[in-house]
Amino acid sequence: MTGSQPLFNSLRWRLLASAGIILLFFILLTGLALNRALGNYTRHAEYDRLQGLIYSLLGAADIDASGRVTMALDRVPAPRLQQPDSGLIATLHTDGGKLLWQSPSLLSATTPPAFPGIDRWSFHDHPGFTLTYGLEWVMGEGDEDIQRLTVAVTDVASPLQSERAQLGYRLWLWLLLISAVLLAALGALMVWGLKPLRTIRWQLDRIRKGTATRLSGNVPSEIQPLTQSINTLLEHQQRQQSRFRNALADLAHSLKTPLAVMKSSPLQDPQLQQQVDRIDDIISYQLKRAASAGVRAITPPLEIKPTLLRLKTVLEKVYADKKMLLEIDIPPAFTLKIAADDLMELCGNLLDNAAKHGHSRIIVHAEGDSLLIDDDGPGFPADTAGLLRRGQRADSRSPGQGIGLAVADDIAHAYGLTLKLTSTPAGGGRVRITPTNQES
Repeated sequence: MTGSQPLFNSLRWRLLASAGIILLFFILLTGLALNRALGNYTRHAEYDRLQGLIYSLLGAADIDASGRVTMALDRVPAPRLQQPDSGLIATLHTDGGKLLWQSPSLLSATTPPAFPGIDRWSFHDHPGFTLTYGLEWVMGEGDEDIQRLTVAVTDVASPLQSERAQLGYRLWLWLLLISAVLLAALGALMVWGLKPLRTIRWQLDRIRKGTATRLSGNVPSEIQPLTQSINTLLEHQQRQQSRFRNALADLAHSLKTPLAVMKSSPLQDPQLQQQVDRIDDIISYQLKRAASAGVRAITPPLEIKPTLLRLKTVLEKVYADKKMLLEIDIPPAFTLKIAADDLMELCGNLLDNAAKHGHSRIIVHAEGDSLLIDDDGPGFPADTAGLLRRGQRADSRSPGQGIGLAVADDIAHAYGLTLKLTSTPAGGGRVRITPTNQES
């Protein structure tokens, strides 16, 4: 993923984010369900505990005919009822709300609970846990000796309540840790699962750089059709390019031979000879333009200094009368993605143009990823766009048909390079060759 792309353009991040959201919802629902189950368990446990305590209180209670209550707390298995302000309290009221008895742990008055009904239970868990029970107490043989009573037990400091809070905290902590581990495991699985796609991307980069010609290696069956289609396309492109170049070579041979005979004929009319030369130049231009088309994707980087050194020897001999000096100041590792023959044609045309218009010196040097060719001639005109079109020349007095820069521009574009015609600080001509993705 490149830096200019949004984060979620990455398939890995999309899958990881989707899995993370699903995992988050799953952990959240699991935590809520477990917390609810823990709460239900705590309430049932408190209900059973308080119910047993009420039965113990009823077993330890004695009510005489006057309604006075005597409670044998030593028979009740709840020492906190005898401890002031312990949080565990018990009361006994009539159904009319009259207080008959309260535990020593209750230090202040309390609101009488509602009568739940005969042999009915009422349970509340906020604040604390409260259980009430309604019953009829028979104090004699007459109906007037039957008293309706309400027994209430409240525990606002239940050990189960604090344990439930601690268990809830630990539950969420463990769920968060489990979710983090699962998310990390999912990330590792996605890295492993998407490895074949990264391998294909790496191999495609090698093909683009020209260090490989096809995809190789074992890939999962789901993406085998993709790799096979890409390999088929690459092989078809290479076969087409080879056939295209062979056909162009045959065409060049078929046309060049008759033209050479016509040009060497001593009976040739001068005007006709000029037109034959023009046809020869046009054929050369179109053949070179077509031969360099469509080769950028699988061209490896090429060190250009050896080619420039060979051209230096030829150029200084051809322009010996001008005492032309070609200086090459580029590092040996400087490369361009271009075929050797096309590099020779590209640099040959540009250096020949510089030698024609320069006085005595040409300098070839590098500036970042760009290759610069400077001469000490009069420089290019202000409007340089027309010079890259076939037949356009800056100096009509110089020989040629004005196709050198046009051929160079077509070759450069075929390999993703850009030609820019400018002037040197001293006023001479400068040609800048820049990879398209590096042009500023």
